[in-house]
Amino acid sequence: MSAILLLEDGRGLYRSNLGYSGMLSLTAEAVRPEYAEFRTWLADKAERTSPFCEFDLRALSEEHRKEFWRAAQQALERLFEKFGPRPEWPQNMFAGESLVHLLDMHRSIAAGEPPSALNDLRHVVAFNGQPENLKDLWRC
Repeated sequence: MSAILLLEDGRGLYRSNLGYSGMLSLTAEAVRPEYAEFRTWLADKAERTSPFCEFDLRALSEEHRKEFWRAAQQALERLFEKFGPRPEWPQNMFAGESLVHLLDMHRSIAAGEPPSALNDLRHVVAFNGQPENLKDLWRC
């Protein structure tokens, strides 16, 4: 199974459920305590199967998007601290590979590149306008 995370400009990160969920889990662990509700929601998403783990970053508040990107970067830094440079990472570390690709996409957006410059989907996905409800949890 695979899962999709839609980014701010409509491009999509498409990864195996294992890599995607691991990436979300690592990111959730790096969310700061003052964003406890967001951290809980993100960790809950990480434990779901596809398509129930998928979401659109545009559906988060600007504050939560900023925290998501900060936490994703910190999660990657923690991997480097633990395992060293990427060639030294354990084989099949799909969560780390997904996190690297996600942050590459974020840098592409920040550089003003079009979605087609780095997009795992063949098209750009329009935002449906539905905000995420951080109280929508599957686990108790």
